[in-house]
Formats: sequence, C-alpha cells, structure tokens
Amino acid sequence: MAARTAAWTPSRPLAAGALLWFELFALVVGAAQFAVGADHLDRPQLAGVALGFLGIAAIAAHVAPALRNRVWLRCVLETAALLIYSTLLAAASGGVRSPTLALHLLPLTAAAIALGRWAFGATSLCLIGAGVLLGWLTPGIDITSAGFIVLLIGDLAPAIVATAAITVLMDQMQVAEQRIRDLSSTDALTGLYNLRTFEEMLTEEHRRAELAGRPYSIIIVDVDNVGHINETLGHDAGSQLIVAVAAAIARSIRTTDVAARLGGDEFVVLLFDADATLAATVGQRIRNNVYAGTISVANRLIRANVSLGAATFPKDQFSPRELMIMADQRMQQERKIRKVEGVS
Repeated sequence: MAARTAAWTPSRPLAAGALLWFELFALVVGAAQFAVGADHLDRPQLAGVALGFLGIAAIAAHVAPALRNRVWLRCVLETAALLIYSTLLAAASGGVRSPTLALHLLPLTAAAIALGRWAFGATSLCLIGAGVLLGWLTPGIDITSAGFIVLLIGDLAPAIVATAAITVLMDQMQVAEQRIRDLSSTDALTGLYNLRTFEEMLTEEHRRAELAGRPYSIIIVDVDNVGHINETLGHDAGSQLIVAVAAAIARSIRTTDVAARLGGDEFVVLLFDADATLAATVGQRIRNNVYAGTISVANRLIRANVSLGAATFPKDQFSPRELMIMADQRMQQERKIRKVEGVS
C-alpha cells in the first residue's frame, strides 16, 4: 500500500503567514529611512524602487490567482523578493556599510522556515553574492582585499550560522510532525490506514469521481479463521495472522490504491479509477496472495483464508456509505457460502 501523494505545502506551520510579516517589517524599515530623511540615503531613488518592488511583490504573491494554490512557488518568490529588496536597500544606504544590512536575515529565515535546508543553502550562496556586489558598489572598498573578506564574514556569518540552526530545528520538527500524523492515520498493528483516515480518503475520491464521471471500487476483506486461531493458539498467533494478511493485501493492490483496517479481522480497499472487472481481478489477487502466505506458530504453519465483497461506483450505489454497506453484504454472503461448502 502506498499513500496518495499530497500537493506540496510548507512543512512548517504558518510559514506562508510568517513571510507576510517579514515583508511588512522590511517595508516599515524601508519607510523609516525616508521618515528620518531622504538626505541620509546615498541613493534615495533606489530606495524608493526597492520599496515599490517589495510592496508589489507582496501584494502579487497573495492575490495572484496563479499563486493561490501554489504555496511552494509563492514562498520561493517571496523569499527571492526579500533578498532583492534587502540588497537594493543596502545599496541605497551605504552599501556594505549600510545599517540595513541586517535585513538580509529576513530572506535567510524565510528560506529556513518555509522551504527547508536546500533552499536555505541556495539563499546563503545568493546572500554571499549580494555581499560581494554591495562591496563592489561601495566607494573605498576593494573586494579583492583581505579586509573586505573579513568585513563580509563579520556581516554575514552570524546571520547564516543562526539561521542554519533554525533550519536544523525546523527539519527536526517536521520529522516529529510527520511521525505524529502517521500515528494518527495508521493502524498500530498492521501499518495500514485506520478507518477514520480511510473514510476521509473515500469521501474525497467520491467527490472527484462524481465530478470526473469515472468509477472507483471498494473491497471488504474478512479473515475467516482468526477466531479459531485465537481460541486454539492464542491471541498473539491471531495478531500475527492479521499482520500477514495486511501485508498480502498491500502487495496485491496498486501503488495508487489504499487499504485500511476496519477493525478486528476486517479490512477495506479503495481502488481508484477501477470498474467492477478490475475490482474482481484485484479481489482474486488478494485471495491468492493471502492463501499463499503462511506464518509459523509453535512449530505449526498457519494459512489464512478470506471472504471478499466488492461494490463499484456508480454501477452499484451512489454514495460511499451505500457502497460500503453493499460490499459488506456481499462479503457476508460469500462467507456464508464458504462455510456451507466447508472452505473456511
């Protein structure tokens, strides 16, 4: 089983909102330069261009329809805008000696919290290049001298080191958050999705299938002999058998499909873009793979049998709940037939 890949979103909570606050702060600092007096600026027109550029970039990033659902691209553009703005403002107010050089901390932090370590590394390299450019634009600075290199390191190294630590911490938080999400969405015994997560996926797939006019199928799987194994060999043996069946189901479905444990000895499979014929094929594959697998308990080889029931949208029913009920009814019917025939 493989989870369906979600669209990219910032891995850090509220990352996109944080970038907006960074932009507002940078604009306030730039506006303060004019409030104190434009005569303190070496290049007031360039400072005005920088303010206008960041203002337009910030507005465009949050209102442009093309960027509304492309959060990753929006964060990249906002980070780049902050880097360009801080470089232009520094160039307008003293170059490499500008008191606003500290604003370069903003794009570094933005990359760290919103985009991750690779974007942070790229931003750091761009920042070093911006420092060299500012040195070249600053009168009386020789960018080939050791003095300039020391000055550049003194100006940029603290910001890069500090935000590098932030990047490491944010990556660790991301890993912890992913573990929490995995624990909340999966069954502890089998590693398949739990029922709550499956129902959310089913609801979303049903909405997409209705809009696109395409089918999907549900298969209910019940392990026939778990109760007998629990009574004769103990619950540990029954749990091992359930884990083995879950693994067989995962091997039997496509990477785009999902499987979940309903509870006890029952499982459910959601087959995307699958009609009744494909559902029957996958169901038979599940049956064969389950039967082919065995577990060893107390020097005994145990083999599982399963009963299956499938239902397809829109052929069988028109709501996810009705499909689940129909698939379960068909599974119950097959189980009764198997018991009469003495299969299980």
